[in-house]
Amino acid sequence: MPYLLIEHLENISEWLWLEYSHVAEWWRGKLVFTNVREDERERLARLGSVIGESVTKFPLDRSKVIVLDLQAEEELKPEDVEEDTVIVVGGILGDAVPRGRTKEFITSRMEGVRVRHIGKPQYSIDGASIVTKLIADGRRLNEIEYEENPTIQLDEFSEITLHYAVPKLNGKLLLTPGLIELQRREMGYTEEDERVSDEDLVEFFEGKRGL
Repeated sequence: MPYLLIEHLENISEWLWLEYSHVAEWWRGKLVFTNVREDERERLARLGSVIGESVTKFPLDRSKVIVLDLQAEEELKPEDVEEDTVIVVGGILGDAVPRGRTKEFITSRMEGVRVRHIGKPQYSIDGASIVTKLIADGRRLNEIEYEENPTIQLDEFSEITLHYAVPKLNGKLLLTPGLIELQRREMGYTEEDERVSDEDLVEFFEGKRGL
């Protein structure tokens, strides 16, 4: 199984921690964080291996490295990935309009690596990591389902729209665990409101149940 390497480029907010934790579930034992400040290393070590140095400076065999970049010309294919491949994902919380930060901070600084994309949609960090894992396991990009900018109902009157794509597996949205609860808390929901679970909300969004 290849390694997934996240070049850590954000402060660890609660949202980012949820995404990183989800990545760790999919890439157990094969997840590495680079560019990690000393004060964040102990926390990230709960999820994977930790390197303080940036991947752009770390002495990797660049012929074995694939950088995922939305601006790449070639898509990632199963045959690109071997047991010793290192796949690099930028640990960047995306913007509604992509700003090309992966190219700025990683791709342009790593001559000799292969650069691939995983489709036109912009994914979250965990979404991109899941799509990458599915491709590494043998699926082709056109076989992977996703929902772009899904709107999630919080209650009868409130909803949120995620401004990125979320991958699906067997028709089920692979949402970041805990993200809906985080959004509900940030919108001022009380403990009494927590009777509606993430699973209930996902099934509501998919039209399988009412609230």
